[in-house]
Amino acid sequence: MAAAALRAQLNALLANMFTTGMVDEQFQQLQSLQEDGGSASGFVAEVATLFIDDADRIIADIAALLDQPVVDFDKVDAHVHQLKGSSSSVGAQKVKLACMHFRQFYEAKSKEGSVLT
Repeated sequence: MAAAALRAQLNALLANMFTTGMVDEQFQQLQSLQEDGGSASGFVAEVATLFIDDADRIIADIAALLDQPVVDFDKVDAHVHQLKGSSSSVGAQKVKLACMHFRQFYEAKSKEGSVLT
């Protein structure tokens, strides 16, 4: 019974994540791979954990670059591009959108507002 209650909570959380645009169809495809038996149990959790670890490192690198007196926007853009690719592959829609939003600051070479929030 407890497993069913946890499953219901997880389903409600995931539905909310889709509704609010936090995740997109790509995340749903990852889930389907696991549920259809095409991937090992815990596959989605492992992919999400790898993404979070990688994103944390990339965001720290971006913050360090933006903290420099003279910002190398090309290096920052390379990191943002990497983060956008990673977020697209796991369905982290809001992260991907933030990366796309960053492009306007990159093109203007503007440090103000370019911090990913």
